[in-house]
Amino acid sequence: YLTDEGKDNLVSSLPKSLGFSVGLDFRDGNLLLNAKSTVPFKAGMVFNLAVSLSGLTLSGSARASANDESAVKNLSQYGLVIADMVAVTDKNADIMTKFGRDRGDISYSMLDESGDDDEESDEDDADRKLAKKIAKQEADEPSGGRKSSRLAANAASGAADVEGVAERERKQIELMARKNEERLRELARSSRKKGGDEKSKKGEEIEAYKSTKTLPDNVLPNQVKVDMANQCVILPICGNPVPFHISTIKNVVLPDPDNAAYLRINFYTGGMAVGKDCPENTAKLVQKYAPYATFIREMTFRSLDSHSLTTAFRQISELRKRARMKEIEEKEEANLVKQDKLVRTKNERVPRLSDLTMRPVFAGRKTQGNLESHTNGLRFISTRGEIVDIMYANVKHAIFQPCENEIMVLIHFHLKNPIMVGKKKQQDIQFFTEVIDASQAVDAGKRSMYDPDEMDDEQRERQLKKRLNEAFKDFARKVEGVARKNGYSLEFDIPYRDLSFIGNPHKEMVSIQPTLNCLCNLTETPFFVVDLSDIDHVHFERVTFMSKAFDMVLVNKDFTKQPFRIDMIANEEKDSIQEWLTDMEISYTEGPMNLNWKQIMSHVLGDDRFYMDTEEDEVTAKEAGWEF
Repeated sequence: YLTDEGKDNLVSSLPKSLGFSVGLDFRDGNLLLNAKSTVPFKAGMVFNLAVSLSGLTLSGSARASANDESAVKNLSQYGLVIADMVAVTDKNADIMTKFGRDRGDISYSMLDESGDDDEESDEDDADRKLAKKIAKQEADEPSGGRKSSRLAANAASGAADVEGVAERERKQIELMARKNEERLRELARSSRKKGGDEKSKKGEEIEAYKSTKTLPDNVLPNQVKVDMANQCVILPICGNPVPFHISTIKNVVLPDPDNAAYLRINFYTGGMAVGKDCPENTAKLVQKYAPYATFIREMTFRSLDSHSLTTAFRQISELRKRARMKEIEEKEEANLVKQDKLVRTKNERVPRLSDLTMRPVFAGRKTQGNLESHTNGLRFISTRGEIVDIMYANVKHAIFQPCENEIMVLIHFHLKNPIMVGKKKQQDIQFFTEVIDASQAVDAGKRSMYDPDEMDDEQRERQLKKRLNEAFKDFARKVEGVARKNGYSLEFDIPYRDLSFIGNPHKEMVSIQPTLNCLCNLTETPFFVVDLSDIDHVHFERVTFMSKAFDMVLVNKDFTKQPFRIDMIANEEKDSIQEWLTDMEISYTEGPMNLNWKQIMSHVLGDDRFYMDTEEDEVTAKEAGWEF
């Protein structure tokens, strides 16, 4: 390019490398942009593209035209570096450095070799210097001629804590501003994709019988008849049989008989709450016809023969139960994504783990079996012949947790789309082996520490832990290799035990451990797995000097979902958790009381300018995003 532009004299000023790849490390030394590199560009690669010129001579006319106080007067040579972060996509390159490139948008500052520090860096270090100054003053204060080394150490650690808190708060302010801009762009892209085509689904009209000819023939004029096949109850009104679909019946009551038996049937009607047990389609129809239709609220039937009404009561109750179960199953299977069929590996040795226990279980029974790794997924076969297939493409996070202080070693899969296990939809599947039985772990405390049998048991337990950890680790490594060989990306994370803390995500205190991509508790059920990429903000509640514990609320990026909660975390863990959140680039705030998050999320969901710092008039300032 320089030769074509007639700038041959600048070729010698170019560097040996024009940038480098950015991955897990900021600079990947194995992938440099130079003449020796033979790696082809692929979609998904990210590079730091840096073009520099060094050793350029500054002409005398340029020095003469500079200001007398400028450092340019003392320069004879200069260099120039222009760098951008560039991502390779399927179509073209995406420049990720989102800043202005005009001359007016760029500021230059030149200092001589003996120049002082920049004023801006002094401002950034103001908190740090203030903390050191306070610590020095406390150390120099006379205290009767004798100074305690422990007090001096406490003062130094206090200064370090103040310095760390100030640095963390400064990073959080920058992070909050950057996150607000990113979320604005994400919401703009998602609104363009939706295109305003979302329409509320209308209720489907209920049709029990297409015509009167299809009514059952054996219906008597004054009989309550239940048609199980068509899910319909035929009730006598003025001697005429009138069908009512089972979804319109709210409940049925059979009072204690006196001289005669009574049967009361209540229906869903407009003008009153239908309740959470109401079928979704029926609720929509009630809402549709409520403004102008007349509803039957209840009907009561009296009979001297209690047997017929008792039979009708049992049949209606059974039919309502069946209809309810069918609706629940349809809801469970409504959002299921169809999975690919498993391709079994042939003519090769299949990686296998034997004698595993799966959670969740099939039909309330302990599920044991073998786990195998095949071409495009894993297959678990229980001892009763039940099969669960997990596709590599459907695994969002795979976690391997070795056994250290727990009683089990496990492999956990957090899925992108739920799958059916038995009759329930599940998004977390786990396979584990217990090192010692849970009941044995409780009873073992009654034995003496000097008992030789106890020492032998502990030795065997340590050996078993080591052997199982190696077996699970080797299996995880083999699964990663099989997936990579067949073009799938699958990596197992290991929880960071040093960052773990005790909290209550559900109904009991458990150990919460972060991984590279998640915050999870996998030992106790129900599982607690939070994908950090889905978290928009974290808020700490009940942060006061009086309380010994605080609560942590993790707000989902999808505002239609309620936030995750972890309660009763010890105050000693707050600084380490906040430090970890800052390293993971997740913004956080804290407050002294619990908030009504249901109301907050409904407000945020309806606020189109939530992440903007101005009101609708674009003049009145307001707090942007979660700063409020």
